[in-house]
Amino acid sequence: MIAGVKINLSLRVGRRRDDGYHELATVLAALPIGDDLDLEPARSTHVDAPGLAGGDGLVTRALALLAARAGHGEGWRVRIEKRTPVGAGLGGGSADAGLALRLANAALPRPLAPDALIAVAAEVGSDVPFFAAGYAAALARGRGEDLEPCTIGGGAWAVLAWPGEALSTAAVYARYRPLGGADARVAELAAAPFATAGAEQLAALVENDLAAPAEQLCPAATALRLNLLGGGALTACVSGSGSAVFGLFASRSAAEEGRGGVAGAAAWTAVAPLPGGDPAATITV
Repeated sequence: MIAGVKINLSLRVGRRRDDGYHELATVLAALPIGDDLDLEPARSTHVDAPGLAGGDGLVTRALALLAARAGHGEGWRVRIEKRTPVGAGLGGGSADAGLALRLANAALPRPLAPDALIAVAAEVGSDVPFFAAGYAAALARGRGEDLEPCTIGGGAWAVLAWPGEALSTAAVYARYRPLGGADARVAELAAAPFATAGAEQLAALVENDLAAPAEQLCPAATALRLNLLGGGALTACVSGSGSAVFGLFASRSAAEEGRGGVAGAAAWTAVAPLPGGDPAATITV
C-alpha cells in the first residue's frame, strides 16, 4: 500500500510548552503519493527498508508500542520501498509508521479502539496520529494528537519540490520566535474555511509560521518557492518544517506545467491532487 505524504496548508505555532514542545494547530492534507509499504504477521517484528540507512526505526518503535499495548506476543514483517525524501517536511517516516499501525492493528485478533490507536501513534511522533487515523484531511492541535476531520474544497492540485537538502525539525524550531498573539492565532484556526469552493480561495488560506526559519536555513527552498510562483502557482509555501515546498494550482494541466518549470532546480518533484480532486497522480523521482 502507498503511505501517502502530507502537506500543511496552514501551520500556526505557539509558545514552547512546559514539556518542551510547542502548541500548534495545523490543517493537514494527505496526498496519494509516497512510500510503498507491505505488512504481514510474523513471529517477531522485522522492518526491511533498504532505502534508509540503518532501517526504519520509527516503524519498528510504533509496532513495538502497539504489540505492548495490545498484549500481542508476536509481531509483523514489514518492507518499505522509499520514494519520498527524508527530512523534507512531508511526513514520509510518519506516514510509514501511521500506515503500519493501521494495518497491524486491523490484523490483531482484538484490535485497539480508534482512540487507543491514536494514543499509541502520539507516542511515536507528532504527525503519526494523522496517518494512523487515515483521514484525507484534518485539523490537528496539541502535538498533532487532537484531530478533527476536515473537508478541503477547491479541486486544487499540488506540485511538490524538494531541493535535495534535508532540514532538521529541531533546528527549524530553534530559530522560530513566536510573535505576540501567537497562542491566540493557534486557538483560532478553524477547519470550516478550508471547505472553500475555489482553488484561489483555498490558496489564500495557506500559511506556515515555520516557513521563514526553514528558508533561512535552506535558501534553496526560497528559490523553489519563487520558481513555483513564477510558474503560475496560486501560492507556494514550505511544508511543515521543510525543506520541501509545495505550490497550488487550479488544474492538473497547470500543475504539470508548473512541475516542468521547477524540475531542473529540484532533486525530487511530484504532482498530486488535494483530497476531493482527481484521484490520478504522478510522481517523478
